[in-house]
Amino acid sequence: MPKGVRVQVPLSPQKFFTQKRIITLKIETSTHENHQMMIVAEFEAEVFETYKKRAARKIASKTKIAGFRPGKAPYEMIVRYVGVSSINEEAIELLVDEQYANILKEGDINPSGPGSLNEIISIDPPKLSFLVPLQPDVDLADYKNIRLEYSAEQVSQEEVDEFLKRMQRNYATAEPANRPSQDGDLVYVQISALDKSLPDEENEIFKERPIQTVLGDELSKKEWPFEGFSKELLGLTENEEKSIEHVFPDDTEDDELKGKTVVLNLKVQSVKSLVLPELNDEFAQSLGHFENFTDLEKSVKEQLETNKNQEYEDQYYTDLLAKISEQATVKYPSFMVDEEIEHILASVKNDLSRQNLDFETYLKILKTDKEKYIEDNVRPAAEKRLKNSLIIDKFAQEEKIQIGKEDMDMIMDETSQMMMEKNAESKGKKAKFSKQQMNSAAYNAVTRLYNQRTLEHMKNLASGKLDAELKPSDAEIVEVPAKVEKPKTRKKKETVVKKEENESPLSE
Repeated sequence: MPKGVRVQVPLSPQKFFTQKRIITLKIETSTHENHQMMIVAEFEAEVFETYKKRAARKIASKTKIAGFRPGKAPYEMIVRYVGVSSINEEAIELLVDEQYANILKEGDINPSGPGSLNEIISIDPPKLSFLVPLQPDVDLADYKNIRLEYSAEQVSQEEVDEFLKRMQRNYATAEPANRPSQDGDLVYVQISALDKSLPDEENEIFKERPIQTVLGDELSKKEWPFEGFSKELLGLTENEEKSIEHVFPDDTEDDELKGKTVVLNLKVQSVKSLVLPELNDEFAQSLGHFENFTDLEKSVKEQLETNKNQEYEDQYYTDLLAKISEQATVKYPSFMVDEEIEHILASVKNDLSRQNLDFETYLKILKTDKEKYIEDNVRPAAEKRLKNSLIIDKFAQEEKIQIGKEDMDMIMDETSQMMMEKNAESKGKKAKFSKQQMNSAAYNAVTRLYNQRTLEHMKNLASGKLDAELKPSDAEIVEVPAKVEKPKTRKKKETVVKKEENESPLSE
């Protein structure tokens, strides 16, 4: 329906029974912005009179009127005592509470969330307008013909060797050097940072922050606070101090330093040389899980392959969803974005708390306020996440993604086993799990499996592995609809990209 077009549905009045009488209701609907429907509902005047008398009795039951017991005063006396406007206001509340579901039914509207009373157009007869958020509308267009090559890279021997060298260094022995620092040394240093553009009383960014770094470390892919920093420490001795100035570009990941000219005051706390163990069978056995070095090397390669494949898949799904999103049409009411924003903010605050930082302090560091931070950072991420979530839901419906009965039985068994193990871990204290907790844990497990299969099917279709006309198996199945009952705040499985060190708590 084009935006702004008013349609009367239907032309003739609608009737329904309530409280042993027939109520005649006229309904008009029209599309509204933000994927909402405007409903105008008009009742007969005599209907409102009934609600006014009920409203008066309700008010009288809570109001002391001289000469009458609570709730026993006559209607006219109550009107004179509290006023017509108070009666009308209470009557409107009663009318809306009782008739809103019928209004939606007669308007043939399936809302996605709570509606709101927009306007009291008239009292006599009662005519009310409501704004109702509609269910999301997703059109994936010609998604079956989208293709994206899937070709995960193999782990090279160089990557295995690099990982083993990292392990070797992690198990190195650090000994006091008693000399100026040189490449390969482990240096502990305190850093204080000052913003050169601000006056002395306001220029402190952070003070005496301790870090440790291996000088000339070829294994380090990321150096903080800037690339090449460790070179500034070469030749320094314990307790020696040094000041350097550095201009941090606007794309610096550390929000405290981004776009600033900073004076860094350094104080070396200690300089230690690293004695590396030999990479041999003895080293592998010292880790407690391997018979020899070959076993260790094999295990490292398998773990690297798992990590690399997961990282590749995460990026693959991100790219694939972007391609689908380019041609898809996705409509949703604004409250769904607001809920996603609240979820992201809660996640950001939780991440900050683990760093012993509160949200207000974080905003001060960024030199912004909550409203601007939300509009510039959170809202775009929320809109993208919500859109991807709705696309995945719609894809699952179109492709009839299903969970087999055997899978359901396995999930229930695993859930029961998990609860039993938690009982065993309670150290003699019997842990009690309600039926609701059991069902919630099982539902979460089913949802994870359902989302996993949806994304796997999406990958197989886009990579060309599946024929577009592939039909579901005829085996016994239990279908999991994409719109099963869920909490109003939705958190869908999304593609997760591992956060790098010093990354902002907010990520898509």
